[in-house]
Amino acid sequence: MTIMQTSGSGEWALHHLAQVLLSAATVEDVLDRAPSAIACVLGGTLRCRIDVFQYASMLGNASREWLCVPLRRDGNLLGAIVVEGAPDEAGIDHGLVERVADLLSTAIEARERAGREHAALLEEAAHLKLDVVSMLSHEMRTPLASIKGYATALLLEDADWDSTTHTEFLQIIDEESDRLSRLIEGILESASIDANSLRIELEPVLLPRIARRVVDRIAIQSDVHQFVVMFPPSFPVVAADAERIEQVLTNLIDNAVKYSPEGGLTVVRGEVRPDEVVISVVDQGTGIEPEDLNKLFNRFFRASSGRRRVSGTGLGLPISNSIVRAHGGRIWAESTVGHGTTLTFTIPHQGASRQVTTTDE
Repeated sequence: MTIMQTSGSGEWALHHLAQVLLSAATVEDVLDRAPSAIACVLGGTLRCRIDVFQYASMLGNASREWLCVPLRRDGNLLGAIVVEGAPDEAGIDHGLVERVADLLSTAIEARERAGREHAALLEEAAHLKLDVVSMLSHEMRTPLASIKGYATALLLEDADWDSTTHTEFLQIIDEESDRLSRLIEGILESASIDANSLRIELEPVLLPRIARRVVDRIAIQSDVHQFVVMFPPSFPVVAADAERIEQVLTNLIDNAVKYSPEGGLTVVRGEVRPDEVVISVVDQGTGIEPEDLNKLFNRFFRASSGRRRVSGTGLGLPISNSIVRAHGGRIWAESTVGHGTTLTFTIPHQGASRQVTTTDE
């Protein structure tokens, strides 16, 4: 790049140069914008160009009639500013040129670092996407394999299944179909939240009744878990989306069951505060490591239960978080390893505005 200089110098020109370099997005942008800005700093009728060298020995290619100021950063040679002109025209401040070189070196190094970081983020995102796809494929493949296997067994012409076995196979197919349906619904729900299209339809809701309904449904799926629902008699009616709140309670109680593989007591309790109601799901499970607590509401994250990896997509709690926030409430987790976990959420007495559209922060 060779540009005839125009006019101007001094601190203002240096400040302008710094702004020009800082606004550049890539190294290529820096090298494209810098010559004209440097010309404003040096002044006169000199010409300058910027050469970025790969090796220090390439500096020897410059003519002796040129003022060649190295571009260095942290001891590394990045290139040079080459000022062209006869010696009698080169009445320039070498110290000023060095300040310019320092600014330019900093800009080049910063953009190179930003480029490396961006590339690393893209690579990390690609790996994460692959992990998510692999996880979802695995979660889908498991119920599909069961459905296919038991359906094929029932269709065998030479198999004479008794009525008990026949019913058992159909029950497994039904359960695995529900599992697959929940997985697909979770993925669609997550996509809906990403699109900021989660809508809340408010109506008068009796939370104790919803909690009891969810507990009764989940209790029949386990012989080793016990459930208790505790709400004060004066628990108020709140304005909420009944279907969405049932979804939240289902996710929280299901999470309690998953992290209590040996069984135990799960308590669903309610508390009334001046401005809100508080609902907690308390289990006696394995607990969650402190470093995992803050990740529970991240999509696709699944904490380990001891040495056992908990099944699922990692979408239940993030979706619950979005639903609760859409109601104007809060949700959080508390846990002690070996002593269980408490998942708590709140709903304001007044509820959220009707047909709220959420934004997922």
